[in-house]
Amino acid sequence: MRAVTGWRSERGSTIVMVAVSLAALLAVGALAVDMGMLLKVRNDAQRTADAAALAGAAAYLKQKPADAVDSAFDHAFEYTARNYVGGTYVDTSGKSGPTITTNGTHHVMTSNEAVVVVIPDSEKVRVILRRTTTGTFFGRLFNVYTVPVAAKAAAVASTSNTSNLCIKPFALPDIWSESPTEDPNVNHLEDIGGNWNNPVENWHYKNNPTDYYRAYGDDRPLGGAPAAYTGWGSSYRNNSLATGSPTKYWDDYGRQIQLKVTSPQTTPSPSFFQPWVIPGTGPGANAYRENIWSCSTAEISLTQDYNDYSTDAELNKPGNMVGPTFQGMDSLIKQDPDACWAPIDDPNHIGWKRGEVRKKVGNSCTAAYPGWEGSPRVITVPLFDPAQIQPGRTSLRFNNLGVFFIQEQKQRKDPVTANFLYFAKGTGAPGGGGPLIKKLRLVE
Repeated sequence: MRAVTGWRSERGSTIVMVAVSLAALLAVGALAVDMGMLLKVRNDAQRTADAAALAGAAAYLKQKPADAVDSAFDHAFEYTARNYVGGTYVDTSGKSGPTITTNGTHHVMTSNEAVVVVIPDSEKVRVILRRTTTGTFFGRLFNVYTVPVAAKAAAVASTSNTSNLCIKPFALPDIWSESPTEDPNVNHLEDIGGNWNNPVENWHYKNNPTDYYRAYGDDRPLGGAPAAYTGWGSSYRNNSLATGSPTKYWDDYGRQIQLKVTSPQTTPSPSFFQPWVIPGTGPGANAYRENIWSCSTAEISLTQDYNDYSTDAELNKPGNMVGPTFQGMDSLIKQDPDACWAPIDDPNHIGWKRGEVRKKVGNSCTAAYPGWEGSPRVITVPLFDPAQIQPGRTSLRFNNLGVFFIQEQKQRKDPVTANFLYFAKGTGAPGGGGPLIKKLRLVE
């Protein structure tokens, strides 16, 4: 009897232990389910914050930082609202602002579940997501019905020193400050008077000791030279009017520029017509023609130090190349014949013009062009210090890259012209290079 009673007692203890263990296992399992669900929601929020921060910072690729604030807000909130977090869209309603913090550099806009901070002086966009009520499955057994979830990300547009995005075989001498001898109206523009082959002015760099050049964004001391930047993209020509034109361009955005000249009268040096040899493609006319209509992915490295011979120099292509240029241009335009350039008012600067890439409707340049950045007529062109302009075959070292919309070349002897679109996308490591080439990256 004692043996039977002891066995029954042990069996009862085992049942109690198993019951307690099962309860503990169920609690741990419930906790694991809720933790897994909450981790997924947290990952959704982080992914959304990352995408929104990068989209917001992309505004700095198209505009100067101070002008990009509104676009940065729009892009960041647009990408935030597109994404699910825990099975439901992020609630971006109830936006207020923007309001500026007391230090004057942060612009903040708040919605129900997202906060976007735009910091133009560091070209940064920060996105903070907060969902206060993420429901639990089993936590409610322990009176935990909801859990807050938050995520934060920040992205910047930083300078880069390399790019390989649709490089064209035109090398553009960056613009300098010309003396009144060759710029008598002192408008800082080489006036052509409506006839490319018969210019009103004909500039030559360093013909006068007062000529000087400073690339946009180059903060190195210039030994007593004036402080103003002169290169494309700077504010040096903001109030300038070309001869016979009523149009002013803010920071050169939309300004028409000659990428290749055709008349010796308009070249800054004999035989210097502005084509160059893209590395790895060969120096012949066939390679040059193909590089115009195709999209070369040769990597271009930039340097601000022209005495640095560790950086490979590129060769210009002397000679007019009228035939190959016209043939290459004809093939290029045929790839997107309806793309066009529409001058519009600058929304950030009243009284100035800019423009945008559109599609033709009949003979009218009025249709929207979603994804115009991918048009083969949106090209990348390297810039160089005008001190390197020399006759004959010479080596060039590039200090910047610009993005342009290339216009149709009507006749063989016309110059190749394009409208300045501003920043190029970098493909190399951040840092160095020219300020017109930028790369997006997450920093938080």
